[in-house]
Amino acid sequence: MSRFSHFVALLALPLTALTPARAQTAPNFAGNWAIAGNLAVPNLTGTWVMAADKSDFGPMPAPKVRTDVVDHKEPNLTIKRTVTGPDGTPAVVDLKYAVDGKQYTNTTPQGDIKSTLKWDGNVLVVASVVSTPNGDADVTDRFSLSEDGKTLTQNRTIAAQGQEFKQTIVMIKQ
Repeated sequence: MSRFSHFVALLALPLTALTPARAQTAPNFAGNWAIAGNLAVPNLTGTWVMAADKSDFGPMPAPKVRTDVVDHKEPNLTIKRTVTGPDGTPAVVDLKYAVDGKQYTNTTPQGDIKSTLKWDGNVLVVASVVSTPNGDADVTDRFSLSEDGKTLTQNRTIAAQGQEFKQTIVMIKQ
């Protein structure tokens, strides 16, 4: 696994379809809700495990295992991500953000991730720049929670070195 693809695997944030926000009534999602401004948004708190059979990593190798422990107290969001790469190498990274439109930098063993988070209706959008030895990569993640609150889907677009990749990572709540 290249250093870049390992780094992008670590970045895989837990968080697909655009759903219009409702300021006064919340959609029929199971679980807790947070308030972002005047919008009710899904609370992503929980332990989420990747469903490899439902995920698509495109041309990049899929990790063997990924678990995200998410603590979401709007606007604050922390993620402890544990990933076992395709080669069996384990890695743990702690990510700390706020969903407030400001840039946050998370330092990992593979490099820095600069991210800005915002809500697009009920979808959490994380726009990141990943610094790698081969140059920067632009990564956009769109996290959506299923109506029953048990599935978190991360739709990802990675643009690097003149190429674009798409991934879908499906996480199941434990």
